[in-house]
Amino acid sequence: MNPLVLAVLVNLLFLIFRIFYVLLYPVDLSPEEAQYWDWSRRLDLSYYSKPPLVAYLNALSTAVMGNTELGVRITPILMSFLLSLLIFFFTKRLFGEGAALFASVVPNLFVGTAINSLLMTTDAPLLFFWGVAVVLIHRALERNSPILWFLVGVSAGLAFLSKYTAVFLLPLTLLCMFLLKRDLLVSPLPYLSLLPALVLSLPVFVWNLNRGFVSFKHVSSLAGREASFPNLATAGEFLGGQLLLLSVAPFFFLLYGWWKAFREKEREHIFLTVYSLPVVLFFFLLSLRKEVYANWAGFAYFTGSILASYYLWRFFRRNPAGGTAVLLLSAFLTLLLHFTPLVDRLGLRRILPPERDPVKVMVGWEKLGREVSALYRGSELLFSTAYQISAELAFYVRGNPETFVFHTGRMTQYYLWREGLRRFRGRDALFVSDSGLPRRVLKHFEDYRQVGRVDVFWRGSRIKSFRIYRLTNFVGSFDEKPRGY
Repeated sequence: MNPLVLAVLVNLLFLIFRIFYVLLYPVDLSPEEAQYWDWSRRLDLSYYSKPPLVAYLNALSTAVMGNTELGVRITPILMSFLLSLLIFFFTKRLFGEGAALFASVVPNLFVGTAINSLLMTTDAPLLFFWGVAVVLIHRALERNSPILWFLVGVSAGLAFLSKYTAVFLLPLTLLCMFLLKRDLLVSPLPYLSLLPALVLSLPVFVWNLNRGFVSFKHVSSLAGREASFPNLATAGEFLGGQLLLLSVAPFFFLLYGWWKAFREKEREHIFLTVYSLPVVLFFFLLSLRKEVYANWAGFAYFTGSILASYYLWRFFRRNPAGGTAVLLLSAFLTLLLHFTPLVDRLGLRRILPPERDPVKVMVGWEKLGREVSALYRGSELLFSTAYQISAELAFYVRGNPETFVFHTGRMTQYYLWREGLRRFRGRDALFVSDSGLPRRVLKHFEDYRQVGRVDVFWRGSRIKSFRIYRLTNFVGSFDEKPRGY
C-alpha cells in the first residue's frame, strides 16, 4: 500500500478512536479544560495566565458542537490528525517515505501525543502552530523567500497566542541560522517574520498594559519558586516525565539521534536537534532549581519525535523483532494511560494507586454537577475557593451558570471577573468545597447550612469528597486578598 495512504488510514483510525473515547469513556473535562472553556464565554484580548487563542478555539468548536466534552476536545483531535499528515510530508522531504510513515504514525503511541491529542489545553494549539512554524522555517532556510518568512511570522504569532513558551522560536531560529545558514543572519528577509509575529502578539501586551502586566507577574512567579540548588529530586522528576512523554524506549532513540547530530553533523539532523535538545536542556537546568512540569518541554518533541521515529525506523528495518517490541511497549503504556483501571487487573495497583492516578483529575465532575443542579434554583451565587471547582461547576451544572471564586490562594482569571458579584447582593449562595467552609467566606453571609455531600470513587477507592453549603443574604462583594500571582 502507498505509504501516504497508509499514514492517512492509520491516523484516521486514531482520530475515530479518540472521538469514541471522549463520547463513551467515563471521564470528564479536566479542571484546566473547564477553565479554558469558561474563558470562551468571555472572549478577550488575553487572559490572566495564558494567551487567548485557546478561548477562541473553544468558542468556535462549541458554537458548532455545543457545550459538550466532544465540543471542547474536537479541536486537539483534529489538530493531531492534521499535524500527523504535516509530519509525513515534512519527514518525506528529509528522509524518504519509509521514515515518513513511521514519523507520522508511531508518535500516536507516545504518552505525550496521546495527552495532547485529547485534552484541550494550551499545549495542543501550541504544538500545532509550533510544528507549522518549524516546517516553514526549514523551507525558508532553503529558499529565503519573503512570503515564506512572512508565513513563519504568522505561525509563530499564532503559537505565541497559544502559549508563551513559543518565544523559544526566535533564539532557536537564530541558532539554527548560525549553524546551518550563517549568511542569513545578515539578510533582512528572516527578520520580516518578526512583523506579523509582533502584530499577532500585540493584543496580549495591550491587555496586560491595562492590567498591570499581571500575566507576566504570574509567569515570573512560577519561575521564581526555587528550591535548594542542585535539587536532584525535581530534576529526576523532570527526566522521568520526559521518559514517560515518549513512552520510555523511544526517548533513548531520541538521545541517540541527538548524539548522532553532534557526531556526524548532518544538516537535517542538526535542524531537528536545534528545535528539540536546547528546550529539554533549558527545562532540565531549571528543574535543578525548582519543580518543572513535564509538559513544559513537550513542544520540543515535534522535531524530537521525528528524530526518534527516524532512528526507530532504521532499528526496525535491521531488527524487526526488537523494533516491534519497542512499539508494543509504547502502545501498552499509552493503552494504560487511556484505561488506567487495567492497572488493577494486571496486579500493578501498588505501582499506580488510585490516589496517584493522573486520570483522577477528570473523574467525578459530572456527578458533582448533577448534585449541585438538584439544589440550584437559578438565582443563587454559585462559587468556590478553588478555580478548578468553579470552572467545573460552570460546565456541568444545568444551564452553564456563571460561577465565581473567593480567592484564599493565588490570583486567577476569576479575580478579574469579580465585578459581577454585585448583582447577587442579598441573595442566597451555593458554596462547594473539598476542604470545608472557611470563616473568611462565612463572614460575607448571614447564615449557612450544609445541604449536600458528594463522594467520588475511582478504581474502587474514594479519591475526592465535596461538601455543598447553602449560604444566606450575601453582602454583595468578597473581601479577598489573593496571595501572590
